[in-house]
Amino acid sequence: MSATEVIDVTDVIERQRRNGLVLSVLILSTTIMFLDGYDLQAMAFAAPSIIRVWGIDRAALGIVFSAGIFGILIGGLLFGSLGDRIGRRLSIVASMLVFGGFTLATVWASDITSLIVLRFLAGIGIGGLSPLCYALNLEYAPSRYRGTAVAIIMVGYVAGSSIGGFIAAGLVPQFGWQIVFWIGGVLPIAGAVLCYFALPESIKFLVVRNREPDEVARILNRIDPSLRAKPTTRFVLRDEASANAANAGLLPQLATLFDGRLAIVTPFLWVAYIASSITMFFLNSWTPILAEASGHTPAQAAMGLTVFSLGGAVGGLTIGRVLDRFGVIAIAVVPLIASPLVASLGWAGLGDSTYLVTMMCVGFFVVGGHQGLNSSVGQFYSSANRTTAVGWALSVAKIGSIGGPLVAGILIAQQLPFSSLFLLAALPPLVVACCVLVLGISQRKHTAAPKIDQTAAA
Repeated sequence: MSATEVIDVTDVIERQRRNGLVLSVLILSTTIMFLDGYDLQAMAFAAPSIIRVWGIDRAALGIVFSAGIFGILIGGLLFGSLGDRIGRRLSIVASMLVFGGFTLATVWASDITSLIVLRFLAGIGIGGLSPLCYALNLEYAPSRYRGTAVAIIMVGYVAGSSIGGFIAAGLVPQFGWQIVFWIGGVLPIAGAVLCYFALPESIKFLVVRNREPDEVARILNRIDPSLRAKPTTRFVLRDEASANAANAGLLPQLATLFDGRLAIVTPFLWVAYIASSITMFFLNSWTPILAEASGHTPAQAAMGLTVFSLGGAVGGLTIGRVLDRFGVIAIAVVPLIASPLVASLGWAGLGDSTYLVTMMCVGFFVVGGHQGLNSSVGQFYSSANRTTAVGWALSVAKIGSIGGPLVAGILIAQQLPFSSLFLLAALPPLVVACCVLVLGISQRKHTAAPKIDQTAAA
């Protein structure tokens, strides 16, 4: 191969076969998202024990939940920008050190104020990891598997969110609520060390930034050994012209999210994220506490959130495959089914078994539908602005993530009946369904676009 020969990295990614490098990226991403999901839910699983030990009112934790989500909002924007400057790999390591360190420090929290501060700071790292992992995997996966790739790494996230239920039920009675944060602190710090040595940088980031041609050649040869790429080869992306926008400032980058048909896509996607997050984070944050108040045991309350997350993992995988095969419009029915299921959680007299089954079904459609939104982002944006798109979408979603638990805390303090509370939580999925329908129609109108990685491609 001559030094002047050109390799189109986009073509290599699109026609790749199964290979060890991309599989290792997927496995590592799933593992670290497992830790991210665990730390996100750590407060919810420890909350019932903290309430009992500290003798506080359960409504007082509403601000703690919301502080963590507000940190996640900041983290998505901060680390999304950092990932475009120093790379996905180092940013992932940094985010894990942040949320691991502050989660570990929560072991020594002694009052509500310290919990608020520590959960906010941990949230910055938690919020930074998701857009970085999404972008890294979307930039290694061919377009025909992008939805599935995101769904797979989100299985790790949901599994991490679920495992806390077993820890709360099995270890908290013996070791206290602090054990939740010991685990949530030590493992991410160890994971950061592993990622520093084992996780490759995004090849598209390296090409766009014109960095480390020897590393680009090494990565390409691992993906397809027949290429025999060399550092002297010229590496390009099919969307190289639009990729130059990645070097622009924040405002020009943000403006690309509203170019052409994206002027419709981006607002509807953001509204869908906000509405979905209201319901999902309300259920994530308050379900264990409300379940105990309804007469379920602490173990049953914790297990309810666990099966909720497990149902979401199955739903996310199922919906990811549906997205890859049929497009966004095919999942518009998911939030329509979720709405009455959420409302049913407020019915009085649900037995333990019925409660767990209902929670699993709610998780399948609520969490699974939310993961469908995560998988769909990559189908609307190019590699040039995908990281910006994902970071902003996930951060804007935190308006709902913060508002859901916070408003619920206020309504609980006002003694609103549980049936009315869950009925209100069932309304946002109807908004999601309308937004997804619009997004699906927009996507179908552009399925004839000839190139995979153009900004206007579906």
